[in-house]
Amino acid sequence: MLPALLLPLEAMAACFNAPDVVVLGQVSNINKKPALWRIEGKSPYTRNNTFGDLIIKYSDRCEVIENKLNVDVSLIGLANYPVRETGAFEKDKDRLRGLLDRFRVSYSVTDSIRFDMGKLRAREGLFYLKSPASLFTTYYSGFKPARVNDPTLRQSYYESFWGAVLSHDTLSHSLALTVAPKLTHIKKRYESSGNWSATERSNASERYQLSWTDYRFGKNVPTFSLMMGDSPSVALSNSYNLTQQFVVNAEVAWHRRQQWRHLDADNVRQVERFDFPSELYSTRDNDGVELALGFQYTTDTFSQFGMEYYFQSEGYSASQWRQQADLIKFFNQRTQYAPLDNAFDAYKYLMASETYNTSARGQLLGKHYISGWASFLMADESSVQPYAVLNVRDRSSTLGLHYNKPITQLDKKLDVYTGIYTALGGSQSEFGLFGETLGTYAGLKYHF
Repeated sequence: MLPALLLPLEAMAACFNAPDVVVLGQVSNINKKPALWRIEGKSPYTRNNTFGDLIIKYSDRCEVIENKLNVDVSLIGLANYPVRETGAFEKDKDRLRGLLDRFRVSYSVTDSIRFDMGKLRAREGLFYLKSPASLFTTYYSGFKPARVNDPTLRQSYYESFWGAVLSHDTLSHSLALTVAPKLTHIKKRYESSGNWSATERSNASERYQLSWTDYRFGKNVPTFSLMMGDSPSVALSNSYNLTQQFVVNAEVAWHRRQQWRHLDADNVRQVERFDFPSELYSTRDNDGVELALGFQYTTDTFSQFGMEYYFQSEGYSASQWRQQADLIKFFNQRTQYAPLDNAFDAYKYLMASETYNTSARGQLLGKHYISGWASFLMADESSVQPYAVLNVRDRSSTLGLHYNKPITQLDKKLDVYTGIYTALGGSQSEFGLFGETLGTYAGLKYHF
């Protein structure tokens, strides 16, 4: 909270007087088929369960010195309630959470140079599924069993990071230096990211990023990014406006070391010899490449369509994925010797958490993906949004359909929405590893 101490506190208190408060409530029902996993010989998931979620978001902005110094604050409160008792892999430590979503102190040095510090959000990339050039990644901070679906289907509740940004923005280019220091390390990888501290989700690694965007190439808008620190990377992205309505996007990134923790083959061999290591997953100094290609088309009526392809060289191969599935089966065996059975169950908790936390950081586990999405804008200003993601190797997929309707009688302060989604695939596939899933949800979002 050091930035706050640098400001005139009385002036701040006086000008935080125009809060934006949003309340979002959702009810969801999740049906799961039996998965490969077993804990104490039983499925670690509830076959059918209903969840209620309530979110309150408070945002405000204080202009301490006009056109010079301002402060942005955003707080989020989360509550989750399951109708039935959750399974072993679905449990959270708590049902109420408070998040400091943003605390940004901005100082305009000149009309084009700005300095930001505090709890910040990284800029989003060009792609809906996964943007290789988005080098600043943090972990999901919400609850495990059911995720709240924002009416716009934007990703929510990923932890912002503590750091600073010095930026220079002109009509011809944008230059930014971002610093995020390492403030802690992740202590309990056998737990889901929502149960970690906020600092563990945001600042468990050291990162320094220099990025340059050039606007002088007509229809092309290229961006170059260099990341230094614990995981050096280089990324290049470009957005090409073929027409005003048709945009082609491309991103590529090279990483000095692996970006997420992989099942370690050496540790697996130790387990098979009943020589149990303290960890099964690790990040190695193997360089890798990410690539994303896609297009987006906007109609005259402002409906949108998009297709994307994503590749990562460090994704699991077929044999590596099979090794992981075989290890789960190995741990599923019951020896009738309690200490060994408990050890096997503990390893399965670790494997499930490692897999979940990789996804909670926005990462995918395979090599090749194809995704498609659309947003159909109706005459009554409602929207219908279908989407699909396919793992090309194992043919598992996730599909969904989302509907949102602003209520015009309330000056569009209220949105009601509903949707359905599925995760399909065999028990040894990426999207079917935790059981084929059918989920439905309905909710509302109200702006005060």
